[in-house]
Amino acid sequence: MEKKSHGGKKNPGADLAEVKIERKEKENAAPEQEKPQEEKEGFSPERLQAQLEEKTREASEYFDKWLRLRAEFENFKKRMQKEKDDWVKFGNENLLKALLPVLDNLTRAIDHGRNSQEKSPLLEGVEMTCKEFLNVLDRFGVKPVPAVGEAFDPEKHEALSQEESDLEPNRVTAAVQNGYFYHERLLRPAKVIVSKGRPDAGKETQE
Repeated sequence: MEKKSHGGKKNPGADLAEVKIERKEKENAAPEQEKPQEEKEGFSPERLQAQLEEKTREASEYFDKWLRLRAEFENFKKRMQKEKDDWVKFGNENLLKALLPVLDNLTRAIDHGRNSQEKSPLLEGVEMTCKEFLNVLDRFGVKPVPAVGEAFDPEKHEALSQEESDLEPNRVTAAVQNGYFYHERLLRPAKVIVSKGRPDAGKETQE
């Protein structure tokens, strides 16, 4: 009988060895395939952390700038609103200043008429006109500056002279020209005469 040749048959041991080799190669290649995409592209957790901190600082700087700009804008709005309010409140200042000489003439006419012996109907008419004039000014916020008997105040009084009087020194004895406030703003100072005190005050002090 002829023996069968084994040349055409595969060696089972060789096949098993090849399978083991292929499996080993796959296992060795697996760690490389399982790396995160960020690491493959050159990123690392440390680098990402540094970038995060940098962006956080930038965001903080932008926020601070925004806060400053917002505060500046709020201050700008307040200034503009105040200017607008002042314009509305004091918009008639020049007109009212121009009307004061008219009021002065009415006041002088009344003083002159009262010093005369006879009281004429004309004087009564001037007094009524002056009173109505003052009422109109009052509605617009114009108030007289307190003068006679008040302590002299250079912020609202203009001293024309001094005179001896029973009033204590530095008190206003007379108003030569009335002054006026326009709301809280001085429209015109009052021109006044200021007391030097009693003429015998110095002698009493020396005695």
